[in-house]
Amino acid sequence: MPNRRLFQYEKLPFSLKMSAPFILMFFIFWVVGSLAIARYFSVKLAQQQRQQLEESAALVKQNLEKELFNLRRSVRLLATNQPILDGIEQQDRGLIQREVLPLVPALETDAVQVIDADANTLLDSRRRVLREVTINLQTTLELLRIGAGVSTIAGTGELSPPILVGTTPVKNEEGVIGGIVLGVVFDSHYLKVISQSIEGHLVVLYEGAEIASTLDANAIVPRGIFDSTISAHRDSVVLQGQSFFTQHIDLSEMSNEPFDMVLLLPQTSLRASQRALWIFIGVVAAIGTLLTTVIGAWLARKLTTPIKELSETALQVVKDNDFDLRSHIDTKDEIGTLSTSLNQLIQWVGEYTHELQLSAQTLEARVEERTQSLTEALAELQETQSQLIQTEKMSSLGQMVAGIAHEINNPITFIQGNLRPLEQYFQELLELVEAYRIEYPNATDAIIEKEEDLDIEFILEDLTKLMTSMKMGTQRVCDIVVSLRNFSRLDEAAIKDVDLCEGLDSTLLILNHRIKQGVKIVKDYSSLPPVKCAPAQLNQVFTNIIANALDALFETKTEPKQITIATCVSKSDTVQVRIKDNGPGMPPAVKAKIFDPFFTTKAVGKGTGLGLGICFKIIEQHQGTIEVISEVGQGTEFLITLPTDTSLSEQETTQAA
Repeated sequence: MPNRRLFQYEKLPFSLKMSAPFILMFFIFWVVGSLAIARYFSVKLAQQQRQQLEESAALVKQNLEKELFNLRRSVRLLATNQPILDGIEQQDRGLIQREVLPLVPALETDAVQVIDADANTLLDSRRRVLREVTINLQTTLELLRIGAGVSTIAGTGELSPPILVGTTPVKNEEGVIGGIVLGVVFDSHYLKVISQSIEGHLVVLYEGAEIASTLDANAIVPRGIFDSTISAHRDSVVLQGQSFFTQHIDLSEMSNEPFDMVLLLPQTSLRASQRALWIFIGVVAAIGTLLTTVIGAWLARKLTTPIKELSETALQVVKDNDFDLRSHIDTKDEIGTLSTSLNQLIQWVGEYTHELQLSAQTLEARVEERTQSLTEALAELQETQSQLIQTEKMSSLGQMVAGIAHEINNPITFIQGNLRPLEQYFQELLELVEAYRIEYPNATDAIIEKEEDLDIEFILEDLTKLMTSMKMGTQRVCDIVVSLRNFSRLDEAAIKDVDLCEGLDSTLLILNHRIKQGVKIVKDYSSLPPVKCAPAQLNQVFTNIIANALDALFETKTEPKQITIATCVSKSDTVQVRIKDNGPGMPPAVKAKIFDPFFTTKAVGKGTGLGLGICFKIIEQHQGTIEVISEVGQGTEFLITLPTDTSLSEQETTQAA
């Protein structure tokens, strides 16, 4: 079966064989990435909904505490009213009524009760809804007798709404002479008032039974449905086919009675947002897949069409012996050069063939006059012709191989050359967006919501990283093409014994254009034994650390700017490299994360190349260690310790790269 599939793959057109693996790989990564992103933001939406629910519950509790505080303050104001004080002291109910009843509308309370020192009622003014219920004030009255005022939630019956109560004792010079009680009914109307600033519904329970709620009048809350929710801390509940997030509001600090309050938030908006998110991600994934397929097919056709035309021309010349055929490709790239060489080859072979044909005709006319030596000469000439043709074919084949190598390099160079203007266009678009934000700071709700859904800051930052990755990828392909051309380097080993001091010097040579900007390099090299390693990777580590040191020095006003590089033999089989700068140093928070993957302290668009996380991985694969020593204001030092002989293999170095 594998041989059969391989045979079928070999039959595919060259353009399809070239583009299909890359298109398939991109499609897989695109789909998987889209699903991961959709899943991530779906979870984030649920978390935001839960956080909103908790904040709303805290706001409701804060409103209740504020209402109790207002009741306590209002009742204290009544207790300081001298006519009311005189009325209680004289047991004058009429005076008390004349002073208190006009104040009831301003107090916005549902019940006012004035008692004397023996708990006898001097005034009991209630709203109609409270006239037929008994307010449980036994504990409150006992506290009033000893001169203590309270604010609490009191019950009015098993299935009746409770009441918010504020009390204060009334005192004269002799002591407590009575007390005043103010109350507000904790019913469904009051719940709607305190829930105006939040989304969702409130339900007040007494021993698991609903006694007040903001739900629709037709909504029936089964008795005990919230008992397991509160005790087990469940996140949601279903009422009449609709799902709600639930949040328990603790009332134990406001009342000694078994009251509970539950905040319900419908899940409808969350489900709709998640569904819209999945639809959007699916559309984007489909569009991306389609564009990738079209662009990949177009590039493959663009690359292979000239090669196919050259191949067909060569085959037609060989098949028909028509040396008047010519390739019509006149581009200025490697394919154009290959086409010119092929046309020249066809012309030469045609001329040689024509000359040979003339010679053959001459030999045939004089065949009777020539001796056997002329026949042998003719045979020798024909053999020479055959060798010449074979030689020219081999030369053409070599040029074709070189042309193909150049052709592969050409589109990569084209892509690499377009990355810079692409990055510039992206930066200009970013500046345009920033200009819009400055000129139109008051964005609409739709724009704000769209920015939050898309996480525009993350996208802008990630696009810069993608641009950097594309640069690194194209450069890597260019390096591969160069390696194919430089055959003399193919026999070099990836792992070999090197002098680390030479690697440091070559790194400094690469960064010389930045060092010339005012940085002094102090070298303190010791004689080191050869180190068995992957020199290219260690040079990348040195380059990244020194480049980061230069960045740090250029961001500070420290003078003189200096980088010290020292090498030494720490043990018999271990060497050390120290790279130290006198820059601003690093705070502990940055130092703790310096080797984390994707961590950076640079602004978006600054810094490219190998990160310190990958540096750490390379040193680790060489069985070495890398340490950072830094304090704010004291500079930064990197200490690299490597064994002179490691068991590193070429496969491991490939994986590290």
